[in-house]
Amino acid sequence: MAIGAGTFTLADYALYSNQPLVQAISMSLIDYGNVIQDVPLTTKQSLQANGVRFEGNLPTINWRPLNSEGVSVHAQPTPYQEQVFLMTNYVDLDKYIVRDQNQITDPRANQAKIVLKALTYDINFKFFKNDHITGDINAPVGLRARIDDAASANKWGVRPENKIDCGGATADISQAGTTATKAGAFLEMLDLLLWSVDAPDGGTNVVLYMNDYMKRRLNFVLRILGTQGGLDQSKDQFNRTINTYKDCPIRDPGVKADQTTRIIAGNAIPAGAGSVGETAAGVDSTGASANFTSIYAVNYSTDHFFGWQFDDGPNVQDLGLINNGVIYRTLIDWAVGFMNNSTRSIGRLYDIKIG
Repeated sequence: MAIGAGTFTLADYALYSNQPLVQAISMSLIDYGNVIQDVPLTTKQSLQANGVRFEGNLPTINWRPLNSEGVSVHAQPTPYQEQVFLMTNYVDLDKYIVRDQNQITDPRANQAKIVLKALTYDINFKFFKNDHITGDINAPVGLRARIDDAASANKWGVRPENKIDCGGATADISQAGTTATKAGAFLEMLDLLLWSVDAPDGGTNVVLYMNDYMKRRLNFVLRILGTQGGLDQSKDQFNRTINTYKDCPIRDPGVKADQTTRIIAGNAIPAGAGSVGETAAGVDSTGASANFTSIYAVNYSTDHFFGWQFDDGPNVQDLGLINNGVIYRTLIDWAVGFMNNSTRSIGRLYDIKIG
């Protein structure tokens, strides 16, 4: 991954930390499929981080004849600012539950696992869908809101062109509608998505996010064309199988905390009452018009999209028996935010007809 030497991912903290609690928490977040495992993280003890990006305002290059002077040129970058968001959770158990000799497993460990599972559902949802209008203002703004904002205020440094219409019926990849021509049209738009995030030929620093139905549709499309088409399988550092397209890992962010509703909507059911997905305009919906889905692409690097944290990794502390003399407490604490250093870091391909 093309990231700076000072950046660590969540996986690195799990591998290198000498604190068993940090290892356990980090590994739990990874095992549960937390999207933060993909984000390269720098450490900066600041509640706000300032950056600059070039949003199309590059300098004009001067060409000169012999015996003439050059012209001074410079570029005026666009400054921006992001803030850190605080995630603090306690796992509290009564001391008599902890000391109970009839327990089969460690109740504190079990409760911590449940909290981490819920935390993963929450982070995954907010990473894609949170906004500061109807969502949680105490959590980071998600990819969809950042991309949608490009056509109006453009606060997040995203080109409007990075929200790409796949074409609906033109690139229909439903079981009933797919033809070789439509499959080819879909792959062309998928390649356009990669181009929009500075990865026309793919690469391991770009991650493609889609739901489980869309992953199966992608396999279906490539089988229709009778080729692997850039799809491959590899192993990560934890020996898990990772599907890739043009070397870009493919991940499914899974479901919300209700463990039913897909974060990236689209259940591949033909238009009808059972359809739960997106409309052709990319809006989450249900019913006859909701048989579409989206694919998100993120270019992770310090030149594009990355994260920063206040301290080195999640802070996990066994606080022991707290002052009330009744409760054993475990603290799970993390201050983390996102930075976008390029207008070509994140993109969304919507209006993908799968049902």
